[in-house]
Amino acid sequence: MKKFFEWLNENNEPLKTSKDVFVLIPQMLQAAQKVYDEWEQDEDGHDVELGVGGICQDIASKIADVLSQHNIESTTVSAHIGDQHVYTVAKLADGVFEVDIPPYVYETGGGYNWKKIPNVKFQKDHISIHKLDSDPESFDNYLEY
Repeated sequence: MKKFFEWLNENNEPLKTSKDVFVLIPQMLQAAQKVYDEWEQDEDGHDVELGVGGICQDIASKIADVLSQHNIESTTVSAHIGDQHVYTVAKLADGVFEVDIPPYVYETGGGYNWKKIPNVKFQKDHISIHKLDSDPESFDNYLEY
């Protein structure tokens, strides 16, 4: 297996590591908070744009944006095992990592029906960063389930 500095991105630069992702937690939380704060549901749990759906796809997209701004290859993934949920996957020198804020931190429900939990303020312990695979080349294997 290659050493960390031997893994290169599409620009022939060394891939970032999970340590680089942990440093970005405050920025990812800030981006997620903005999505959450802008989410407006009426008393029946209906949003003009989202209907009765949740915001996990928007949070995952903003997390991916933060990672991309720091030259970390990432994408959102829609999981269909159990509840429908969207999270971010990142390709790093030390492997493939899932980066996520679990939906039950900010919403209740299931499937495609979610209600906003009021007054949530995202904290460091709300974000989950865990290794899916030690081999960065397996990134494509984690893009869809």
